[in-house]
This record gives sequence, C-alpha cells and structure tokens, in this order.
Amino acid sequence: MPTKSRAQGQNEKHQWNGNPINSVVNHSDDDMGTVYLYNVGTGKFLNAGSYWGTVVIGFNIGMTVHIQNSTKSGYYTMTGPLVTTEGKYIAFGRQMDTPDPNNIINYNRVYVDRGVDWKDTWSNTTHKNGILDWKIKETSHGSRTYYIYCYNDESRANMQGNIYLTMAKKGTGKTYDIEYPHTPEGKYSQWKIITKKDLKEAFKDTYASDEAPADATFLIYDQQFERGNIYVKKWETSDGLTWKFEKPEAYQFKPDSQEYTYYVGNGAVSSNYYMAEYAGYTTANVRNVGNDDHANGKVTQAVTTLKKGWYKVSCNGFYNADRGSNMVSSIFAKVQGTTEGISNVSASLNKFNYEFTYTKEDMLHLYKGDDLDTWVSPYVKAGKEFEKGKYNNTILVYVPTDGAVLNIGIEITGSTKDRDWTCWDNFQLQYCGNNDMVLDEGQTSLEYLIKQGISPNNAYTLILKRTMKPGLWSSITLPVALTAGQFKTAFGDYAKLARLKGQDESIPTRIDFESVDLTDDDKTVICPSRLYIMQSTRAANVSTGSYEKILKGNTKLIVEAPYFTINNVVLREIPNEIFKETPKWTTTEAGNIQFCGTQIKQTSAIVPAQSYVLGANNGKWYYTKTALPIKGFRCWIATNANGTSPAKPLTFAVDGKVEGDVTTIQGLEQDTRKPHTNAAVYNLHGQKVASDASNLNSLPAGIYIVNNKKILVK
Repeated sequence: MPTKSRAQGQNEKHQWNGNPINSVVNHSDDDMGTVYLYNVGTGKFLNAGSYWGTVVIGFNIGMTVHIQNSTKSGYYTMTGPLVTTEGKYIAFGRQMDTPDPNNIINYNRVYVDRGVDWKDTWSNTTHKNGILDWKIKETSHGSRTYYIYCYNDESRANMQGNIYLTMAKKGTGKTYDIEYPHTPEGKYSQWKIITKKDLKEAFKDTYASDEAPADATFLIYDQQFERGNIYVKKWETSDGLTWKFEKPEAYQFKPDSQEYTYYVGNGAVSSNYYMAEYAGYTTANVRNVGNDDHANGKVTQAVTTLKKGWYKVSCNGFYNADRGSNMVSSIFAKVQGTTEGISNVSASLNKFNYEFTYTKEDMLHLYKGDDLDTWVSPYVKAGKEFEKGKYNNTILVYVPTDGAVLNIGIEITGSTKDRDWTCWDNFQLQYCGNNDMVLDEGQTSLEYLIKQGISPNNAYTLILKRTMKPGLWSSITLPVALTAGQFKTAFGDYAKLARLKGQDESIPTRIDFESVDLTDDDKTVICPSRLYIMQSTRAANVSTGSYEKILKGNTKLIVEAPYFTINNVVLREIPNEIFKETPKWTTTEAGNIQFCGTQIKQTSAIVPAQSYVLGANNGKWYYTKTALPIKGFRCWIATNANGTSPAKPLTFAVDGKVEGDVTTIQGLEQDTRKPHTNAAVYNLHGQKVASDASNLNSLPAGIYIVNNKKILVK
C-alpha cells in the first residue's frame, strides 16, 4: 500500500521549510539561485501587478527573484523578472524618486523596476530612483523565516523609518495588497525563501489526502501576459492569427488596427496614466474586428514538463460569439507525439456573461491618459472580472513520459462577426502525481474498487465514467467527496448542484430541491454516498479512446470515453452498494418520498414502480409504471403511494423554479444571466414583440418567452 511522502522542502504538514539566506545569495545554479518569496501569514507569494504593472502584490504563484549581496555591508539587493527603463531592482520608491511626485501611485510602494540614476527637484542631487538595499533578518535562529525591510530616509511623505514588507491579511479577489508598516505585523511580515529546486522536488507520484498538488506554473513563460514581459513571444500564434508589436523594445502590441487579431495588453501603449492605472489588467485576446480571414487559429506555448503523470491546466477566460456567429473558443492541453485521448484534451471556455458591453470601436481604440476617467477598454474590464476569480477554466491531461513537451493554449474556430471576442489570462499548471482511481457506472459489483488497492491516506486523479448531457438535469451520487472547485473543474464553472429539501410549504403538490452553494472552491459540496441532482455545462473532458487500469490479480478494467477527470480525490472507504435517505412525509397521494441511490449498475429491477427518475435524454422527471434497473452513480425518488399512477400530479422545483416537461415551456424563471442577444422575444400569445433579447428590458412589465423559457420583466 502506498505511504505518505513529502517533498524535501516541506514538513510533515506539507508546509514549506524555507532556505537559509546564505544558501541562495549570488548562487550560480539556476535551481538554487532562482527563488520565490512566500508569505507565512497568507500562504501567498510575492508577485507584481497593480499600478504600472510593477508594484508588488500577493498572489498564489510567485515571481522569480534573485538575491545578491549589496555593496553596503549586511544588506542585500533583489531583482525580479521585469526590466524597464526605470531599472530592474526591487526597491522602495520615495517621493523624491519619481518624475511626478504629485501622484501617490508613483511613490511609497515597492516597485520591481528601479535602480537607475535620478536627480530629484528638491536636493538637485543624483541618486538611485529607489531604496535598493534590504535587510533580510531571520525571525529567530534557525527558523529559516525572515523579516524583509529597508530604511526610508525621506521624511516629506510621512513614511520615514524602517519599512517592513508585509502582506495584507485579506485579499481582493485573487490578489493581496502589500503594506508597509514601521514595525513587524506578526506572520504577515514573515517570509520564507523557496527555491526552484524546492518546487521541482514537490513533484511526486503520490500525494497525501491532505496535500495540494505541486505548483508547476514556473514551467510556463509569461503566464500572466504582463506588460512588457520579454517572454511574451513564447506564446506562438498559428492557423491564421496575426499580430504586431507597436513598440518592439517595450514588447507592446498594436491594438488599433483591424489587420491584427491577436492582442496582448490593456489598450494603451504609452507610459501614460491610463497605462499606470490599468497595467495590472493586461489580458490576451483574439478579436475579429472585421478580419474574418485572420480571426481563427491557435495561441500555443510548448511547455517542457518534468515528470510523467497528471497535470492540471487552468486559466481565466471567456468567449463571446456575436449575433449570427458560430464561434467557439477552447482551452487545450496536448502532449506532443501521442494521439491518446487522455493526453490530448480540450474544453470550451466559459461563455461571456455580459457584465459589461463593448463595441468594435472600443476594441480598436488606442487608449491615452485623457481616457483614464471616461473610456475603459474591454480588455481592462475583462481583467477586472478575472481578478474577482470569475471565468475559471480547467482541464486535466496525462503526460506519459518524463520530460515530454506539453502544448497548452487557446483555440478559436468559427469566427465570422466583427465583435467576436476571446479573452484570457493567468495560465497555471499543477502536477497531480501519477496515481489514479476509476469509478465506472457500468460495474455490477464493488469488487473493481477493492481490486484497485486504493489507500484512504492518498489522493488520486479520478477517472469518472458517468454519462450525462450538458445543460440537462441528472442525478448524481459518488463514494468520494468533491469540493466546489473540483466539481466546477469537471462539470463547468456554471454547473449546478442541488439536494432534496422536501414538500413545498406553500404548494403541496410540489417537491423542492435547494441549490448547493458553489462559491467557495475549497468547501466540500458533494459528500460520499449522499444524493444530489446536478446540471453540467460542459461535456466530459476526455472524448476519445479508452482508459486502462491494471487491477490486483493482473486483471484489466477498461473505460471507454467519454469520461471526466478530477484531480486530488480521496476514497475514504468502500461504500455500500445501495443507500437511502430518511423518508420525507408529504400530504399528497404519494405519501412518504425517499431519495435512494446506487454506486453500481443494478441489473435487476431495483427502482420500484411509481418512483421518480430523471430521464437521460432530456433531463426531465418521469414516474415509473414498472420496476426498472439502473446504472451506477444515479438516484431515484421512491414513493409509498397506492394505485396505478398516483405520483403523476407531483411537480419538482429547484430554488422555486419548476423543472419538468409540464408544458413545452420550462417554467417561470428570473435569470441573472442575460439572454443571448440574437434570440427573439415573444409574448404569452406567441406573438413576436422583439427580434433581439438585448431589448428585453425596454419592454413593458410582464412575462415574455426567450429561447423557450419564460422571463419575468418587472
């Protein structure tokens, strides 16, 4: 049986040990000389973003840092990944260090691009444009935990004294601000030095049940599409996409020509205050803007992996097909040199949810300082949505050999309209080990689970064979727990999950389900051997081929695609084959109702007559006239009613919305997602009242039909 293991750079709780400062300073070996600064209080790393795109922030992945001995005895200097005309050093910027000392965004912060000579207007003397010398002091002997601080000799900006590099206790979306107190603020002012060697050693075949996958994002160049990143050309275009640098020396793309469809940036190219305010919101984009011939294709980076096994590839991103367009955009991960389905994976990006509007002119405008308060680019608006944690897209891919090259990126197909737009940012990569488990809806006993030799102490990549159709309600029960993040990874960022509540208090003939909150990615939302209904928004991520698992006794378990893959799943115990919730009493002819489920395929007619089941083809509730068999990982609602078909009058609702084929219209809903703009609008008499659903809110109050759904306009 596999045992728990840990990386050499981690303790038994899988926390980073850190490294002594003298083991990394001026180190010539890249694996030891390249470090990441890890904040003890938040568990986040130091990175760059915010104003100008060069102010330090906290993020779940870190920027590369190199530490050198300073010419000043007992002090150190640090360099980051960016180089601008202002320098390459990580430094505290004073008011006297900037050409515009009247704007607060230019000083009293740590920047990653300082270090050139500068003459200030107050003293008329030449000095470096920031405080480059840092104290890196151990919190206690042997702790490998450090306070990082500098001394600010400027009094005019009310920040004179020691400045401790400190991370805010709470973040805004995915990022954390950096604060600058004069005295340490506990663990939020404490840092550990993590080396690239530590990150590589975290790649293990087996991960403990309480252990997160190893971060492998450091293998990706320019994963955040930063302003002026010298590695942006590691992302290569193909199959027709076009682009051009407006300023090659600054790696700034040209936004204001329809000749170029691939664009990285925020809409500006000059160092104006629009750029300063929004440099932290640069995104990667493919926009049609009237250039159909060059609006489709791929943006790809070839990543050299370290170990064979499962990799989790993710990004923030969406696509929006303009009215009449059939464009679809996808995230992909494909291993070079193999055609196996598990090694060639893709999934559609999330669809744009219309948090804002945009025009072709917005996309082609060259944004300047005068636009700061009046005109914000759609690229920036999208970046702000990503910062909130929206539009997550994740796929799992299997790399069959050590050191294989993995192509990751975005593909656009079918674009034919000017406002077709695909936007993405923040590519990340995690290594999930080389252990897997299989859950197969077609197995008729639990023996296949036992023969997999699964340890309750270890985490596995789950191969889940559970057939369902996107957009339709399905029942679901599993022998494992899933977090909200895992659920959305498998079934889509806008997938739905609900549990049985019981008889509606106001409508006796209605049975209510209530939604499970999916906002906290770390919260468990599916508990083992509990019963739910769900609605996926994406198809299974492996669509071709088959997966083979060797069982004890040298027998084989073969699962045919399509199937889902989910990382970091734990099987605590072998489940019971069949289980039932406590019966819920109703006043209807159905009597008590009981939610029941099975973890294996039942070949005998185990679902009683006069039960409710969800239809696989249309996601609607049906009542059974005769007893039926059922596949694994499914549920049904049994009744104790008498008669031939007493259950028929019952209806079902999720959060008050009726679900069921009672009429050809799927019940009344107030939908927070705006309808697709090319959908016609009808009144209840079937008369067309608008040709475009974007005009819905201009209609008088009432009930309208869009895409075969009733929409309430107040």
